[in-house]
Amino acid sequence: MIEGYFGLKFIPFTQEIKTSQLVPTFDTKETEARLGYLKQHRGIMRLTGEPGSGKTSVLRKWVDSLNPQSYLYCYTPHATVSKTDLYRQINSLLHLPPKMRKADLFQQIQAAIWAQYAQGKVTCLIFDECQMMEHATLQELVPFTNFAMDSKLPFILLMVGQPEFLDTLNRSIHEPLRQRIHVHYHMAGLNVGEIKRYIEDQLISVGRKDPLFDESSFSVIHRLTSGLPRKINSLVLAAMRMAVNEKKQLITGDMALKVAPEALG
Repeated sequence: MIEGYFGLKFIPFTQEIKTSQLVPTFDTKETEARLGYLKQHRGIMRLTGEPGSGKTSVLRKWVDSLNPQSYLYCYTPHATVSKTDLYRQINSLLHLPPKMRKADLFQQIQAAIWAQYAQGKVTCLIFDECQMMEHATLQELVPFTNFAMDSKLPFILLMVGQPEFLDTLNRSIHEPLRQRIHVHYHMAGLNVGEIKRYIEDQLISVGRKDPLFDESSFSVIHRLTSGLPRKINSLVLAAMRMAVNEKKQLITGDMALKVAPEALG
């Protein structure tokens, strides 16, 4: 319905967007610069942001850029388990033989990471939803990331989470882990200008060249969504559906306000 009314090739503002079509923003540029540093120097990065801030999209783009001949990529969205179970997850992701004891898992994983590094391949671990990790599991990352008495960095570890993860790391018990983190970034969301460019670029990518949103709408969308891409997508699609129902050709800030309760909950 939306496609036919506005003359679009397909519905925009979905999670199915290709990483090559991501609109550059201050957040994405800053995050990509830090991820680029990790590709060169390895180490640990903490990436945080509100739900829907675009963390996963940036990470997908970065992972797509990794040469499988040079990087072994492992992702787990279930970093909320106990420290022994986390080792079992990593062990499984690295396709290593099962072990029961934590000490055996630890030694086997470290040996595998060293072996990959010696062959010119860097192991890249991504732990998602880190704000939900147990304190004991986080503390276990200190010995886990100690290679050759801290003289070598044969791995990349990305710790991804929501803003509460910052509060967790700031606790005194996590000072040893915090000192090991080489790169930090918090994604704050799009500003008004970036929202305008994001919406217009998305529409152009599906065949809409004429303006669909008036100038008043962008500041309203920013205020309602705090610049979070996932919320922007929901609000914009709801406004487009309203425009179709009301036979409107231009979406205004007032229309965005009217659909906000439905779109954003």
